[in-house]
Amino acid sequence: MNATRNRKLALTALFTAASLVVSYIQVPIFPAAPWLHFDPSIVVCLLAGLAFGPKIGTAVTVISWLPRVFYDPWGMLMADIVALSVTIIAGLIYSKRRTYAGALVGMVVGAVVAVVLACGANLVITPLYTAVSVQDVVAMIIPILLPFNALKMIITVVAGAALIKPVENLMGTARDAA
Repeated sequence: MNATRNRKLALTALFTAASLVVSYIQVPIFPAAPWLHFDPSIVVCLLAGLAFGPKIGTAVTVISWLPRVFYDPWGMLMADIVALSVTIIAGLIYSKRRTYAGALVGMVVGAVVAVVLACGANLVITPLYTAVSVQDVVAMIIPILLPFNALKMIITVVAGAALIKPVENLMGTARDAA
């Protein structure tokens, strides 16, 4: 039992380190808003949440983004809101239905919630650290924020769907898939 716990702890640390490292990869994916970037750490957090459940996914997400609090606190907060929503929801749904279909449903539901929360959080957070008013943010929701966050979640879900089985197989936690 202790070996299993140690293995889980080591893998959690690896997920956290991987998420931290890849969080510095910032890819502009939406030409209409080149200041908005996708970073693949959300995929690592999502995989941790699916593999080990929402508690571990939450820990990986929060710990891997903690260094950013010192130089990009608003970006860290926005990234955590999005990553936590998709990771927790996907992890909860998948923990109840451990099938590939369960993982997909969890990721899609989590992605939809993440997009809604990202747009809502921008209404509050963006005016706090920029000269952009709430009205300006409202005007950006449909043409910029919604499509950017939807694209980010599509990339995240596709990557999660492609990687969940190999990750589970690697970790020895694979279950029967539907």
